[in-house]
Amino acid sequence: MTPLLMTSEEEEIHIGTPLIKDEELTDLGEMTTSAKVKTSIIIFISNVLSLFFLSVLTQLALLYYFYRIHIKREHRYTASDKDAYPIKKPKISLDLRYYAQLLGCELYEYKLVTEDGFVIVLNRLVDRKILRADHNCKPILMIHGLLQSSGAFLSGGYKSLAYLLVQNGYDVWLGNNRCGFDPQHTRYSINDPRMWDWDLTEMCKYDLTCMIDQVLKITKYSGKISLLGHSQGTTEITMLLSSQLSLGYEEKIDKCVLLAPAVYGGHLVNRKLFIKFMRFLPNSLFDLFFGIHAFIPIMMFMRNHMYRSPMYGLSSYAMFSYLFTSDDYRWDRSLRDIHFLFAPSYQSSKLMKWWLKGKGFREGKAILDEDVPWFNASTPELLLVIGEQDRLVDGNLFYEHLKAKEVSMQGKFSRLSIPEYNHLDVMWADAVQETVGREMLHFLGTQ
Repeated sequence: MTPLLMTSEEEEIHIGTPLIKDEELTDLGEMTTSAKVKTSIIIFISNVLSLFFLSVLTQLALLYYFYRIHIKREHRYTASDKDAYPIKKPKISLDLRYYAQLLGCELYEYKLVTEDGFVIVLNRLVDRKILRADHNCKPILMIHGLLQSSGAFLSGGYKSLAYLLVQNGYDVWLGNNRCGFDPQHTRYSINDPRMWDWDLTEMCKYDLTCMIDQVLKITKYSGKISLLGHSQGTTEITMLLSSQLSLGYEEKIDKCVLLAPAVYGGHLVNRKLFIKFMRFLPNSLFDLFFGIHAFIPIMMFMRNHMYRSPMYGLSSYAMFSYLFTSDDYRWDRSLRDIHFLFAPSYQSSKLMKWWLKGKGFREGKAILDEDVPWFNASTPELLLVIGEQDRLVDGNLFYEHLKAKEVSMQGKFSRLSIPEYNHLDVMWADAVQETVGREMLHFLGTQ
């Protein structure tokens, strides 16, 4: 493949609607006084209640972790025999570019503006040894999961899937959905409920389409782009290609890699008490408990102020393990704190409501209407990467749906099942390049 040409050490491009100054943002300005008061009260009450909810979950998670490790003595860790970075102990930094540079790469940032006014960040990962280009490198866009960010695909360093793709000649783009770590909108301020009036439908229609269009525009690539998603990222890709939205983007995409495809709910979603609690709250109480703006924003405050402490990485992992009945036994333990530096990110309470209520997850139930075909003859090829220990999603049901109900997809999809992997192992396992990466590269094809 022909290498890339980057024109500067850092490249930041604003694409779409021009950004406006902070003082021009509306702050509930078009609302009546009574509506402002009501909104402020809901925000205050939800902050208190969600803080209490988070505190209880954190304590339970840490107790569960202590029980597993020190009472049950689940010591199954194996020291990694591969280095993730050229130095033994990289510093703890919220700057993803720092970790890219350790790998001999550069991370370029593009700020895009979606059709509905959100400022989203798109990163491009480039190997510094690559000096010139004629824009013929095959672009691949990677889309992260719920509460995560683009850093999830690179935090594994030399052992990450993003680095593997770069080393195999791909033009790697790391996408970030709206709000992320720095919520910005061309009209609304962070305190305006209208800033948070979105769920997965808007993320598909505006965020993902914007990123695809701009990758093709910036690279001037003459062919089709490939997509790789993890968890919620796979949901976005599936919805983008489905008849439910009929956006026509299948004409711009040739292949999609779906890590832990989140199309059918796993059995965990009907068994965890905290999920049951959130699901069965009436909408009015859900709004009161979790707000009408960002979902538990105290999580981002804690990340920004505690990330240097080993306790942050431990508590983040303990929470993940407790909520999703999972473990980190197949990871490089030295990377655990780095992995969780790039999560959580800002999400809307409306998005969490989408997942837990309405059209969201149910055990054995799809997020799309199963009575009609989802795909057509133009739908790109799919590779489903399924961890058989994943209790949160059921990728095998998606595979069976493709076999039984999607006539136009016959011969255009395949499955990679890994018996011992869980929801995050398909992205963070120490051997992920061997177990997932090889099949992924074979599926994408030699460039």
